[in-house]
Amino acid sequence: MAQFPVPGTPVTVVLRSTQPAQWAGEVAAVREGGLAVRIDGAMPAWDPDAEYVLVALDGTRRMTQRAAYIGHTERAVAFRSLGPWQPVYRRQYPRYRAEYRVEVRSVLGSSRQDGRMVDISMGGMAVRVPSRPGGRQVQVRVWAGAFSSELLCAVVGAEEQGGEVLLRLQFVELLPAQRAFVRQVVEELAARVQEQAS
Repeated sequence: MAQFPVPGTPVTVVLRSTQPAQWAGEVAAVREGGLAVRIDGAMPAWDPDAEYVLVALDGTRRMTQRAAYIGHTERAVAFRSLGPWQPVYRRQYPRYRAEYRVEVRSVLGSSRQDGRMVDISMGGMAVRVPSRPGGRQVQVRVWAGAFSSELLCAVVGAEEQGGEVLLRLQFVELLPAQRAFVRQVVEELAARVQEQAS
């Protein structure tokens, strides 16, 4: 079985706390019992008492691992593994078709573009935009009726379709108010499907 992850694998470091945060980077080195991650941009302040989750892509599967901070240099941060890599099951939640207006903004850059939602679930959504945004994470503003919310998402897939790009997105560490917004949208769409079926 091939080693996972290998140096160069894109990885997102997520701080699990009441104020979650995340940083994008790539695996710099792999050691027994841990690994080092090269962070994109400025090095943040790390908490040795906090629990972090590493999220990486193994082919088409998203994998996660709990980790503890060990130390860092100017370019990379070292983590100790707190358990095995586990797959994230994408279809954990039912998806519902939707056509809400969205605005997709690149987290790393300044690109901002309007688009349309294709579908949504409690775990993520798919949206159509004119072109693929830069980076592995995006902020997506969703307008649903009289309400809107901005949701941080990881880009887990992108494919060109008829001059547009279909982005498959997974929600990242939503706050309670954001989760409530997504739940309300999903429940309204589920109710519509039930009405049409009856």
